[in-house]
Amino acid sequence: MIWFYSALAAFITSCLVAFLLCSDTIVDLLFGGGKETTIARLNKPLEGSIFSGQKMTKDMKEAVEPILLSWENADTSYLPARTDKTFRAMQENTIRILQKYGLRRMIRVSAATMENQGKPNNFLSWNDGGRQWREGSAKAAALEQYIDSQGQVVHRNYYRNARLAVRQSRNIKASDLSRDKERRKQGKKGAKDFYEEISAQKCFSCGADIEVRGAEAVCPFCGRPVFANFFDWQTQDFVFEKLKVTRDLRSVIPFPIVAFLTTFLLMFPFGSSIDEDAVFALILVVAGLVVGTVLTMALIVAWESLFKKKKTKKVVRFYENLFRSSILEELWNKADRENTLDLWLGNIKYNKVDNTEDETFITASVLVGTRTVDTDGQILYSEKKMKLRMVRARYPNRIKSKGEMFQNRSCPSCGVPFLPDEKGCCSYCGYSLAVDNTRWKLKEILS
Repeated sequence: MIWFYSALAAFITSCLVAFLLCSDTIVDLLFGGGKETTIARLNKPLEGSIFSGQKMTKDMKEAVEPILLSWENADTSYLPARTDKTFRAMQENTIRILQKYGLRRMIRVSAATMENQGKPNNFLSWNDGGRQWREGSAKAAALEQYIDSQGQVVHRNYYRNARLAVRQSRNIKASDLSRDKERRKQGKKGAKDFYEEISAQKCFSCGADIEVRGAEAVCPFCGRPVFANFFDWQTQDFVFEKLKVTRDLRSVIPFPIVAFLTTFLLMFPFGSSIDEDAVFALILVVAGLVVGTVLTMALIVAWESLFKKKKTKKVVRFYENLFRSSILEELWNKADRENTLDLWLGNIKYNKVDNTEDETFITASVLVGTRTVDTDGQILYSEKKMKLRMVRARYPNRIKSKGEMFQNRSCPSCGVPFLPDEKGCCSYCGYSLAVDNTRWKLKEILS
């Protein structure tokens, strides 16, 4: 009977976790009218912004909406002012292809909610590689439509479960942080004083006094760009994808296994008494459910924090975000830009790390998603798992640049003319050109 009760605990745990994962879909089917009703609701004219009435934070809306508007209007002027260079090149290419085929890519969402990543219903934040990072993610029912110049829908995708995720970073001085914090405390008066002060700048090149309105201005005397607002976030990448049910259900697997083992261990000391007291047995089953669920969650956290990234600890100055952006840049350089509408990365799994005297090699598996346009203007979507071997100098900070002047170069991160700050970093986004070999290069595609 112990085996039976243990199996019962595992089965109940599986059902409960699966129900929680699919609860939104179940509620929608019971009370929302299903797919056709949702599509009809999403096709109604907008009343306000794209995310009006959605349970998304202000930061998330402000980060994502400009990107969706740039697709919907096929216009680069809607893109965020501050973006990673590779990300901007990808978005400009997307808009160029849309214009080529006379299309607009329109996305509407319903029942959007933030995923609880960091603070309740807000961005997950961390420091990495001398920069501040944050990532926001939301789930929603989504309708993706490609509309031609006559207003006809030529391609449509409905996603019952879609994911919108944006990643941002910033290089920020302590003085900017303290001033911005004080500005927020003082409300409107503080904002007025703060922006009056920050608008008065000197040109980095000729030293002339100029006025900066917004994040960027061009010196009227020498033509060099001048930047302000160091605390503004720079968009690194954005993902809009369909969530597969199987991807969520894989996370259910550990729960019944641990529940089975926990319940079995709780019951084993009582032996045959379990057969004689069904009530006591059911109490132990409930205890096995609770303890098993808590233990599984603890094991998942331990796996993520202790074991998953253990391999990368062998790498000197390893920053996952720089690794991710390097992969995206390398794959984008190899992409067919005449047909690639979108390119994004999923989770990265680190398979192997090899250190030589001069170089470090990382073998990693990553899910790569693409949207392409064929010769007939049809939209194609694909996902594939790629195994890549990346290489970088083992000790990047030991290799210095050999006297090359960077003032006339574009920053490889944000693309603006490189103007160094007091640390020799890009005065706009904070990227360092002094050691350009910190980025990872694609050695080979293994599969």
